[in-house]
Amino acid sequence: MLDTETTGLAGGTGTYAFLIGVGNIEPAGFRLRQFFMRDYAEEPSLLKRLSEHLSQFDVLITYNGKTYDQPLLETRFRMARARHPFDRLEHLDLLFGARRLWKLRLDSCRLVELENQILGVEREGDLPGEMIPYYYFEYLRTQQAFKLVPIFHHNAIDILSLACLTAIVPFAFRSPEETAFRHGADVIGLARWVLKAGRHDEALRLLRRAVDLGLPDDLLFRTLWDIGTIEKRQGRSDAALALFTDLAASRNAYRLRALRELAIHYERRERDYATALEMTCNALALEDTPELRRREQRLRQRTAKIHKLFTNSRQRPAAPG
Repeated sequence: MLDTETTGLAGGTGTYAFLIGVGNIEPAGFRLRQFFMRDYAEEPSLLKRLSEHLSQFDVLITYNGKTYDQPLLETRFRMARARHPFDRLEHLDLLFGARRLWKLRLDSCRLVELENQILGVEREGDLPGEMIPYYYFEYLRTQQAFKLVPIFHHNAIDILSLACLTAIVPFAFRSPEETAFRHGADVIGLARWVLKAGRHDEALRLLRRAVDLGLPDDLLFRTLWDIGTIEKRQGRSDAALALFTDLAASRNAYRLRALRELAIHYERRERDYATALEMTCNALALEDTPELRRREQRLRQRTAKIHKLFTNSRQRPAAPG
């Protein structure tokens, strides 16, 4: 696990990583090493020592590191005319998985927010990230080392939080049905992540579990729609039909889509043109579109033709005895 503290938040060639924390699990337990640059002249030796330390690992774990930490460090290595160690490392950026899991419930997926909402930890007296560059510049001006203590503490907490999230995020994706998530929104986030990987049956079970846990109406209707479309894609038309029927029966954001699906089903699979026409007319009452008008016209023609055939067959005289 790696996290940097820098002289600025924007990145670029003028931004230095003056403190780099690296955590890993050893036989004796979890160990944190912090590589610190006492002044700008020490950057080449800091980078060299960091590269040597990372050579023993195969996987790099960060939080937003693919966007910020790794590109920044690659720039610093290039500026120092040194080869960076990241090409051979697999990079797991936990931010992407965290967003998939918790963005439906949390307003923010910042690391400190996940500590509070997911890990149940609240930092006390922590130095805000935007203040870290100023504390470092003050240290450079005064050479008073005690001014750095809050920065080292902040970095250490970030690394420990990364370690905790590493035990949650990858496990959730690998074994989704073994997770202990108690919020339906979190389970939906996991289901969508699993579905994106093509694991349809696992996603279906997770979505149904989320419904059982309870969801607000907007998320509930979206989830029922998702379940129905997956069932249809998997060839289970009866299960999909039941869900689309439920969605079509009440006012919700997916009612129009459900009515369209029902119209298609009854026209193409059941050859029940009267019911298909009814679903189409109900959909037209919600939104008048050329596509729905064409379907209405086609279905009226088919129902009229069937009615005419039926009427003619009843009026045909009986054969003489």
